Amino acid sequence: MNLSIKLLADILNDTDHVFLKWVLGKIANWKNVIEHKNLIHIHGTADRLFLFKYVKCGISVKDGGHFMTVNKAKELSAIIRQLL
Repeated sequence: MNLSIKLLADILNDTDHVFLKWVLGKIANWKNVIEHKNLIHIHGTADRLFLFKYVKCGISVKDGGHFMTVNKAKELSAIIRQLL
């Protein structure tokens, strides 16, 4: 099993189901009206939880998924170092 899929499965299995239902409802119905000027959004093009085509981000990571901090750590670190 893919490491990211196993990690997600473990997280979901360890999460309280009432809380998980609440979180998913909040995410699905979130209507953001504030655009923060000092925010830098880094998003993976292969994120299957928050689909890239629906996201406005400043920096995209090719083939980065929702857990790209695990499998794209070096690339993310390089981006953050460059920003700092």
